[in-house]
Amino acid sequence: MSTATTTIERSQRVAPDAGPQAAVTPEPSKPADRLAALDGLRGLACLMVLVHHAFLTTPIFSAASIDPEAARAAASPLELALTWSPLHIVWEGTGAVWVFFVLSGYVLVRQVREPASFDWVAYYPQRLARLYVPVFAAVALAAVLIAVFGNADHGSMASAWMQRRADDVTVKGVLYDGTLLDGAGFTASPLWSLQWEVWFSLLLPLFVFAVHPRQSARRPLWLALTAPLAAIAIFVLGGAQYLMVFLVGAALAAAKEPIAALVGRMTRTRWSAALVWSACALWVLVMLPARWTLAGIPVVPSSMYLPLSISAAAVVLVMALHCRIVTRALTTRLLLWFGAVSFSLYLVHEPILVSLAKLFGDDRLWIALPLGMAIAIAVGAGFWMAVERPATALSRWIGRAVKSRRSAPVPASH
Repeated sequence: MSTATTTIERSQRVAPDAGPQAAVTPEPSKPADRLAALDGLRGLACLMVLVHHAFLTTPIFSAASIDPEAARAAASPLELALTWSPLHIVWEGTGAVWVFFVLSGYVLVRQVREPASFDWVAYYPQRLARLYVPVFAAVALAAVLIAVFGNADHGSMASAWMQRRADDVTVKGVLYDGTLLDGAGFTASPLWSLQWEVWFSLLLPLFVFAVHPRQSARRPLWLALTAPLAAIAIFVLGGAQYLMVFLVGAALAAAKEPIAALVGRMTRTRWSAALVWSACALWVLVMLPARWTLAGIPVVPSSMYLPLSISAAAVVLVMALHCRIVTRALTTRLLLWFGAVSFSLYLVHEPILVSLAKLFGDDRLWIALPLGMAIAIAVGAGFWMAVERPATALSRWIGRAVKSRRSAPVPASH
């Protein structure tokens, strides 16, 4: 999951329409509002992941993820609608992760506007501290919860997803989740996405080169240093499909002015704007959960599900930046708050949900799930204040210290 926009300025809510003309020819939201909308988008995506894991604790939705055909045959009309229709977007956790990846690609590449002046030496320790300090704390929390609740009702949960959750803490699992380089998700499954967030952060010079080749050519050393790492990530770890999602976000950042101009031409009038944004919303509703909404349609091969889902994640970002209705919705105080704590909530929520589900059992999931979600949000907020904010401050201090040390004058020798 992305953490890149924690340094983006969070603005006030979008101002109301200035008058009748604004309804006919909508003016774009202010830049600060559009950037704040990305935080709101992150908060919304994190809530989707939270609901996703809550659904997976139940047998029918867990079965749908593992054996879709059998689950579909046994599903009720409501379960069919929630799983194999656009309503699936409510718990489309994988699509939400694609949104996180596109956001990271967009925001980090946007911050590296001038690679010739960007301080790569300061970037690496600053970025890694920002990611790893919260991850270390989250792994420790998950290990404690697994040690306490791991064997509660073990094996009796009907959800196959629940049966696959860790029931004991292993050194291997903690090491893998703590390093995030060669697999992750042993103590908390959401950490699998942090593995690729770390790899993307390490390979950022190559992504910048891919979208700004002329500017990046000024710093060939960084390209040479990161190319072997890219080979490991792609050919050894098989991360090509994940890194490509970050590349989509990077491309959107590189083309932000042409995209803004194109959107402006396509949404000049009230009716054209309504048509364009309605089509975009429909595309997102259907294509973000493409694996589910397009299942059983012979003309769409399953190999197209992932590209279509990623394209929908890109459309979501464009809508957040340029559709004023979406920008306004994403910059409400509630979503901005969830955006602020989203990384922390993402890190801590799953072990809490799993622990509550095991503690209460299948018969009382109707108590365990809302209680677990509420506790996860509360713990996420506390984790943000106690861990993530100090980690952010530490990373900034590291960045300033490295820059200061590198820019300090060398004393003259006598």
